[in-house]
Amino acid sequence: MKRIDYIVPTWNSEATLEITLASIERYGNPNEIIIVDRYSEDDTQVIARRHNCRIITSHRSLGNARREGARAAHTELISFVDSDVELSESWQDLSQLAFEGDYKDAGVFGAYYEGQLPNNKIWPIKLEGGNGAFGCIITFRSLIVSCEEMDVFSSAEDGVFATFLSKKGMKWYIFPIKVRHNQNLVPISQYSRLRWLGAGLRVKEGFQLRNVKKILGGAVFGIRMNDLEISYMENWKMRWNYFVGYLRYKKYYEINRDSLVSRST
Repeated sequence: MKRIDYIVPTWNSEATLEITLASIERYGNPNEIIIVDRYSEDDTQVIARRHNCRIITSHRSLGNARREGARAAHTELISFVDSDVELSESWQDLSQLAFEGDYKDAGVFGAYYEGQLPNNKIWPIKLEGGNGAFGCIITFRSLIVSCEEMDVFSSAEDGVFATFLSKKGMKWYIFPIKVRHNQNLVPISQYSRLRWLGAGLRVKEGFQLRNVKKILGGAVFGIRMNDLEISYMENWKMRWNYFVGYLRYKKYYEINRDSLVSRST
């Protein structure tokens, strides 16, 4: 099978990065692994060097970090794997699908996080203007490089890219291929992540009453967030924290890192 470049954004990721890189090496058939690091202060870069990764440092947004990694890549097909994601053997099937070219309108070939299987099990799931998880996809270098809108987003950059694809008549596909999301190894709660995501929606779309109705209405009427198979109470907690981030977005969102002082490594 042909090799592709992998892009892994990092920021103090030592707790999970070893697992992530080992899984890419084992199942990903990488041409090169490119780390785009936000000046980590732990052993993130030490681990990356141990795995012979190319390291780029960036203090800007997550969306910009993804584009920086794409610009540095040499293969047209590229993969984004977040630093707390562990690939499985079935990832090789996703690579095969991407290389076969049977999905002519595919902008993204996506996997899903273990334990977060949508109720919709008609495979592949075809999203038009919607998105899955950016941290476990295969896509095209030229598309990422062309999506300049991503540069200012530190959250919701996946939604920005999905909208970009939709305008080109392309779709985000999710296949029945699962990966492990090792977020439990990182001292950041699920609810904090949801607040960050809610803040991203606010920055992307501004304050809109329809979003308030959708978030809170989904909590009241038990419309499961992301169509997950979860209890009514868990859905309520998830949606409430998402709503807190939406309201208090200045606290939970970081859109511009240009003001930070760059440091040499």
